[in-house]
Amino acid sequence: MKESQKIMLQHSEVKIRLLRLYLERYLNILTKSKYCGEIHLYDLFCGEGIYNGTGKGSPIIILETIKNIFYSNKTSGNEIEKFNCLFNDIDENKIKKLQLEITERKLHYSEMGNLKFSQKDYCNILPEVAQEINTLKNQKAFIFIDPYGYKNIKISDIKILLKSNKSEVLLFLPTQFMFRFETKGTPESLIEFIDELIPIEKWPKSDTGIEFIENLTEAFRNKLGPSYYVDSFIISRDLNQFFCLFFFTSHIYGFDKMLEAKWNIDEEEGRGWTNKSENDLFSQVDRKANTDKFEQKLKNFLKVERTNGELYEFRVQNGHLAKHANDILTKFQNMGILISVNADGTPARKSAFYLCYNNYKTEPNKIKLKLK
Repeated sequence: MKESQKIMLQHSEVKIRLLRLYLERYLNILTKSKYCGEIHLYDLFCGEGIYNGTGKGSPIIILETIKNIFYSNKTSGNEIEKFNCLFNDIDENKIKKLQLEITERKLHYSEMGNLKFSQKDYCNILPEVAQEINTLKNQKAFIFIDPYGYKNIKISDIKILLKSNKSEVLLFLPTQFMFRFETKGTPESLIEFIDELIPIEKWPKSDTGIEFIENLTEAFRNKLGPSYYVDSFIISRDLNQFFCLFFFTSHIYGFDKMLEAKWNIDEEEGRGWTNKSENDLFSQVDRKANTDKFEQKLKNFLKVERTNGELYEFRVQNGHLAKHANDILTKFQNMGILISVNADGTPARKSAFYLCYNNYKTEPNKIKLKLK
């Protein structure tokens, strides 16, 4: 196998790994929630399930994950919620191969939920999926979109999928090619894509592939507004050659679970993956190590008194885990510069900051913190 082929294989594996890590974390929690019923999963460009002969594609990963969760809950005697899956690809042959693969691997049984297949164009299946999602009540949905290009991808469609506040979307975009076209004559399809986000004449010039992704992420955020969370995970093939997964949700908890998945893959930055050594990750960008930048932001944020709930929102919006914030706050405490008090004004327990989602949901005003 050529080196370029090996890199492409690794690139696909990382994309699928992030998908698996997120689903394992988020679906495990959803199935244990008394407020969530059945869970719906949609893969709108599912392919045939296997790539390069042996690599597991997204539909295989999705079914493996939900099968493990379903039967783990059943064995433990937990209440079992069903998973309903729709796998779509316009290529009928790919769907037939996928169905055969699922049968041979024994990945689905009827008690797990509904399993449907379709062979529709993305532009036709998307409004049907959106309509179905928007009728959900106490149910959740996850949509994976891994298109053959970007021509038909629109942020307005993503917003429609998120409209009910009951769904998450994971979108893969070939940002390497989009950046290359931006710098060497912009094709009509890219102009239309960008123009939906921001007038093309106001689009900031990108000097690197990373800058293009950052500009695109910011444009997504601005277009969707403050009710939605947007994040990215960068996959590097070579110097200044980056693909990217974009994650969209209206729920801060889903956003937090994606952060956990990202940091599981990239323990240094929680930002992306490269085929180079960890020391070379994003070497073309002037970056501070680990949490230095976040620590400075936290110092500025704590110039005024904040509740643990406000701190939870702050650390999630800045892309960091609870343990990162806890370590920094403990450092401040040991330096004698952090004031931490309970809601009644009495001193709070040392090194306890309550920055997980459960604390945010049940006791967001448990303590207050401020730097001296």
